[in-house]
Amino acid sequence: MKTKLHLLIVEDSPEDAALMQRELERAGYDVASERVETEGALRQALTQEAWDAILCDYTLPQLNGKTALRIVRETDADLPFIYVSGTIGENVAVEAMKSGAQDYVLKHNLKRLAPAVARELREARGRREKRVLEADRERLITELKAALMDVKRLSGLLPICASCKKIRNDRNEWQRLEIFIREHSEAQFTHSVCPDCIKRLYEFPGDEDQLKD
Repeated sequence: MKTKLHLLIVEDSPEDAALMQRELERAGYDVASERVETEGALRQALTQEAWDAILCDYTLPQLNGKTALRIVRETDADLPFIYVSGTIGENVAVEAMKSGAQDYVLKHNLKRLAPAVARELREARGRREKRVLEADRERLITELKAALMDVKRLSGLLPICASCKKIRNDRNEWQRLEIFIREHSEAQFTHSVCPDCIKRLYEFPGDEDQLKD
């Protein structure tokens, strides 16, 4: 059974585009393709269809390969993008791949096209699966953090001494209130003295009369 391939070809020559499709069909692909040669047509094609791969000439009358690559990468960071050109040199090809292209194939050596497409389809699947795994990992971390916050949130009935206000913990030990809350929540204490306690601790009977005198 042939592998279906939804292919976007950025190429100004219909004959060259037909040769690329024929080479892939000879390699066992069932190719459905569309050819574009302008920036507007490329942008429209990217928004209207989901493509398996992009084959792009490096030099076109109305669009250059660098611009085409940038437009594709703005839409999909993982979409296989392969230059197929008769004019690209080795130095230019290296720079193009540094910019985000997966490979380049010379038009006079189209036998490399099918293996390059097959490899990049596999690697694109791997990149997408990795992104999904990373997203799942981040989601799990977020959920675990939320669960830990729930564990630290105080709830239910707490045995508290009516006199000294110590709380009995799950080890049947009596702890000072601030220690218990610190261990079971995110709360932190800063110590101060309330007005009632100031009066109780620092004012003595007769102070008011002495102030009046």
